[in-house]
Amino acid sequence: MIKLLRNIAILGEGIANFNEKYAQLERESPTEAVIIDPDGIVNAYSYEGFAFLNENWFEKYSPNWQTDSSAIDKLLVSLVKSSSSHTPSVNLTKIKDYLSSPPDSIEETIKVWKSFYDPHFKDI
Repeated sequence: MIKLLRNIAILGEGIANFNEKYAQLERESPTEAVIIDPDGIVNAYSYEGFAFLNENWFEKYSPNWQTDSSAIDKLLVSLVKSSSSHTPSVNLTKIKDYLSSPPDSIEETIKVWKSFYDPHFKDI
């Protein structure tokens, strides 16, 4: 039997919280997970979905997240550009919706960022 893999971009706590979450992803569907670090995205992959390891994942990617959304927005734009166009992803849709119509305040923006986290990994 051929094992079909989905490529999942992992954002959040990185290796400290990765093994347990990866095991959950593997149980859902065979998964090739790639950790996205603050330095950028591996361009060799086309991601079918995005797993945010915790609710405050964005704190890892920008030291100025409380006042400026530009670094996180740049990361999210890169995720959209690297995403696979043939696979529907709930989180990808949320990201695209956010980018097409960003909130007016940083407080509302942070609420949207937190909504990307799915503790059960059912809809990546």
